[in-house]
Amino acid sequence: MEGNILEGLFDGVLIINRERRIVYANQSAKRLLGVEEGQECRGLFSICSSCPMEILEDTGGVQVYDVTTAKGSHVCWSMSPHHEGVIEIFRDVSRVISYMEEVRRQKEFVQVVLDSLVEGVLILNLEGRIVDHNQRAKDVLCREFTEIRGMHISDVIRLSMDDLPPIGERVDVYIDTPCGRRKASVLVSKLKEGEGYVVSFYLVPELLLPEGEGPTFVSKSPKFLNVLEKVKLVAELDVNVLITGETGVGKEVIARLIHQLSPRRDKPMVTINLPSIPKDLVEAELFGYEKGAFTGAVQSREGFFELAHKGTLFLDEVTEIPVEVQAKLLRAVEHKSFFRVGGRKEIRVDVRIIAATSADINKLIEEGKFRRDLYYRLNVFSIHIPPLRERKEDIPHLVNHFITKYSKLHNRKIKGVSPAVMKRFLEYDWPGNIRELENAIEHAIVVCSGTMIKEEDLPDSIRFSGLFDKHREPYNDERERIIEALRQAGGNKTLASKLLGMHRTTFWRKLKEYGLT
Repeated sequence: MEGNILEGLFDGVLIINRERRIVYANQSAKRLLGVEEGQECRGLFSICSSCPMEILEDTGGVQVYDVTTAKGSHVCWSMSPHHEGVIEIFRDVSRVISYMEEVRRQKEFVQVVLDSLVEGVLILNLEGRIVDHNQRAKDVLCREFTEIRGMHISDVIRLSMDDLPPIGERVDVYIDTPCGRRKASVLVSKLKEGEGYVVSFYLVPELLLPEGEGPTFVSKSPKFLNVLEKVKLVAELDVNVLITGETGVGKEVIARLIHQLSPRRDKPMVTINLPSIPKDLVEAELFGYEKGAFTGAVQSREGFFELAHKGTLFLDEVTEIPVEVQAKLLRAVEHKSFFRVGGRKEIRVDVRIIAATSADINKLIEEGKFRRDLYYRLNVFSIHIPPLRERKEDIPHLVNHFITKYSKLHNRKIKGVSPAVMKRFLEYDWPGNIRELENAIEHAIVVCSGTMIKEEDLPDSIRFSGLFDKHREPYNDERERIIEALRQAGGNKTLASKLLGMHRTTFWRKLKEYGLT
């Protein structure tokens, strides 16, 4: 009966006598080791360089080993003394080891995939603690792997487990890192079987980091190539720069390039679009505020100057800063220090300022709307970007560039534009400059029914360009062109701004300037 029990075991069983011969081997032992009763036991396992009896005499008691058989199988092997010699019991764990190796390979593969993503990824358990993450998350959070794991999501991203955004819906939140506060677009997904959550995120343009590729420039124009030469010159000098040019010429793109070529490239570039901020909040946005400084200030907050410490601050449409705030900005530029709104502690920062404007800044200075001393501090080095109408030799190259870009984006097979469209492009004066051209190409690609863009695919502002070309009669005056655009748009200001190729904030500013509100 005892023999029947041993024969039915999954584990192999050997009994070896003092002469090193196998006196008993069950079926599992015979199958795994290829042995027979009466056979000498030498060399069955990798550890058996000496007699099992000698091993037991040296070590005493039951011994357990993880060994490899002569046939190459991995086994867990134990020896214990017996009155006739030694009893050896072993189990084949080759499949378990193979399975564990496959799990390890799969985990490595998943990690490689995660690390190749451009978005940061955090894996949370049901309590909201981070159990895993990818390389991009580590880079964005400015923390080491050992720091991140175990942290609660609310300590990293301003999310509460009790108030998560709807699954599959992106929301913009702030991320608190040792490198400063960063704005990010966050998407939350559930793991299968309710095991936790996946949080993916990417930085939004409020904080521009120099980790991506630089901007692509498509130009054969001597005027624009001269701009690029100036950029290369000033990028390394760490002085304030003033960029001028009409709406849509690419002032922010040039500002990014200066930052990416500068010694500050490894620090953040913070962008503030001043027309988009209510005038009574400009000071608080620039310099931050202390708790209780005004109604609604329930906690202290850093301003854009502090966020840009050691990096670059880009002031887009700088002439929109209220005159009463310009004095404080001047002090911050001159002394690299300021006080938060409602604060008494002086804050020192190391910031390079790049400012931009599409307005006639000299006219604003003469009218007392912009401080002359602030202008001098910002205009240490100036770069003027020529409008597209002054470098029309670039239009064919830009057209091909945007067709390639948006055909890929919208999964369309557009080969090019018809000769009539190119002729119209070269005759049109592009008041909205490159931004308008890019918009026109994307619009045409979306509505185009074939493989070649035709005139009927173009936006109305270009198809009927004779009405709105600002360098042609009878609408040479900008105010008259705006009035005519409003008439054509039936009073719809958004449509009128599109007809003129103007950015919406610029259009509203012009309405106020010309008393058309």
